[in-house]
Amino acid sequence: MKIKLLSLASVAAAALVMPQSANADAVSDFYQGKTLKVVIGSSMGGAYGLYAQLLSRHVSKHLPGAPTVVPQSMPGSGGNKAMAYTTNAGPQDGSAVSIVMIHVVQDTLFNPKARFDARKYQYIGRFADAVIVAAASKVSGLKSWEDAKNKVYNYGSIGRSNVTYIAAAVMNMMGGTKFKIISGYRGTKTSFLALERGELDAAATSWTTLNVRHAKELKDGTLIPIIQLAETRQPYLPNTPAITEFGNNVGEKTFTKVVGVGSSIGRTLAGPPGMPKYLVTAWRKAFDATMADPDFQVDVAKRKSRLNPATGAQVTKIVNSVLNLPKADLDAAKEVYAIVKSGKF
Repeated sequence: MKIKLLSLASVAAAALVMPQSANADAVSDFYQGKTLKVVIGSSMGGAYGLYAQLLSRHVSKHLPGAPTVVPQSMPGSGGNKAMAYTTNAGPQDGSAVSIVMIHVVQDTLFNPKARFDARKYQYIGRFADAVIVAAASKVSGLKSWEDAKNKVYNYGSIGRSNVTYIAAAVMNMMGGTKFKIISGYRGTKTSFLALERGELDAAATSWTTLNVRHAKELKDGTLIPIIQLAETRQPYLPNTPAITEFGNNVGEKTFTKVVGVGSSIGRTLAGPPGMPKYLVTAWRKAFDATMADPDFQVDVAKRKSRLNPATGAQVTKIVNSVLNLPKADLDAAKEVYAIVKSGKF
């Protein structure tokens, strides 16, 4: 009897292992000898490019078949060109993945020209959150966003669809400030150079970039954070209001939620809509293993970047938390978005 029980147990164990082994073999067969692409919608010089390059160096050893992985930059339309490509024209067979832009949910809901849908991406995992922070120069005399209620200050942004613009527009529209928003800067590096020259009083970039490029100025008070585009106040900015603290009605409050969720989406890797599920599963495992890989972590630390990983399932939940808000609330928020985009503020 004991022999039979052991035999049955062995069979049961084999039954559990065999599908996993077969699945791994299928992934290995598909990826072996292939070159995979990690598509980003910006230049290689920013945060998206950094994470794409770091992932490409380390993820291969965690993927069955050990394929070659290379980043591909496809800038244009604030990152929307790349998202339209990966959703529609790009390969769906698993030979390409992408790092979606933080505004993927915002544009899915509000931008009628968007040729992608945040619901259809298959989220693999998040490298880190991406809190956008508007900061003022000390010499401007702007100590908090409320100071701009009584005086006009120059604020630099990339463009009306960009979160750098939305930060100031929300303060003007919902907080009663008088920021003069000057758009058209090529990137946040350019706007902060203008800030240093005194051409601007405030500008916005990611908290990670502020800490890498402007750590000294933050420490000595030369730069003062005045608002953070996040769902809640972050532990490292307890005295800086989150965008979700603004809003005077349902439409405005829902709009700030949609914008704020971008910080939680952050720098997230995703598979295209048609990517086979078994390859998505393989990528999720490989991504999680890469985030825990000591060599990868050292590489990230060398570049003074940061990790705050989330699993693909966790990112999916974050995205759906906004996409599944009541339709009436989202419709009201869309009207607010139209006003913000109009440039009235």
